[in-house]
Amino acid sequence: MPQLTINLPESVMPWLARQAENENTTPERYITSHVLYSMKQEESCDQVSAAPRQRQLEDVLEERDKGPFVPVPNDLVDRVMEKALARIRQRQAHV
Repeated sequence: MPQLTINLPESVMPWLARQAENENTTPERYITSHVLYSMKQEESCDQVSAAPRQRQLEDVLEERDKGPFVPVPNDLVDRVMEKALARIRQRQAHV
């Protein structure tokens, strides 16, 4: 496990020792538990805030999937295909 050295003011040590004693642990493990708790809280908040955005995106996509759909003219498909093939040929010529 990685180790980290933290320099705390002397005035903090009595409070930290009391807190650790109340939790029946060492000051080091007390701080570690708080860091891990904070990390889990942050991850939980990220997931909760992502959920509404995910739902909103899904709602938009479902609504768009219902239509109305705009018909694409056949000549547009042909023109796009011609340009794409021309670009592919151009790249192959340079390789």
